[in-house]
Amino acid sequence: MRPDVVFLSLARNCAATIPSFLGLLAALRAEGLTVVAFVGENGSRDGTRELLQREDANGRIVLVPTPFMAEEPDRLKRMALGRERLKNEFEAAGLEPRFVCVLDIDNVIASPPSIAVLLAAAAKLERPGIFGVSATSRPHYYDLLAFQDDLRSFETLLEELAGSRSNIFAYYRFFCSRIYPHQQALTDDREIECASTFNGLCLYRTDAYRLGSYLQPGPSICEHLVFNRRLAERTGARMLIDPGLILNTPIDHSQQSFLPFAWRRLRKLVALSLLQTHLSLKTLGSSSAG
Repeated sequence: MRPDVVFLSLARNCAATIPSFLGLLAALRAEGLTVVAFVGENGSRDGTRELLQREDANGRIVLVPTPFMAEEPDRLKRMALGRERLKNEFEAAGLEPRFVCVLDIDNVIASPPSIAVLLAAAAKLERPGIFGVSATSRPHYYDLLAFQDDLRSFETLLEELAGSRSNIFAYYRFFCSRIYPHQQALTDDREIECASTFNGLCLYRTDAYRLGSYLQPGPSICEHLVFNRRLAERTGARMLIDPGLILNTPIDHSQQSFLPFAWRRLRKLVALSLLQTHLSLKTLGSSSAG
């Protein structure tokens, strides 16, 4: 049977939001749609893998082990490797869905779209010259790294961001001048046509999706930007940000005043320090055992 939609997702430490994702799959199936979901998991410590293993055993998803991702220290390259693996699994399965949905199943999917909204967005893929349709989000669009149009690209944003971390005041000024205004400009009640977008959930024409790859040599950039640029080049088509397909802006990407911003940054630094300490102790323990 030809599936209506294939979902491709990576999951790590997102046990709290997996039920929302599973609820979306169940709602689609309850409407009579045939759904296949490939989910890659690597290194979760919060029960994510166990949840996904149960769903895999019950035939509701296909769990794709991706332990090789842990060997890549660069996050963007790591994500590209994981998404490419999911794409390869999809292609090997020989499925021909009506459309492909690539989505994050962390906090961005805590409140998933309705079935009617998702299908209305998918219908826009039938327009000539469109190969992909992404979600927007409220209170604002957040995913600048994956965005590109004829006037704007944020390919070097992470490098610029790293250069602003000399102190918390410079870091906050960078967000206020370089990130927040562009996020707000991309939050609109009209469709926005572009060369690349993702924003947590993106629908693709199946024939176009098969033409892409998340991998490229050279400096690491957002894997969605790599993928969408290739599709735009090969198809001559464009993407849309759909104002009707609305997700909640993840809290870690939300715009904030200075004090909440500084507090969030401090918590991240403490968490990173604790993680590095844990890894150092683990490495030391392994060396002593050897």
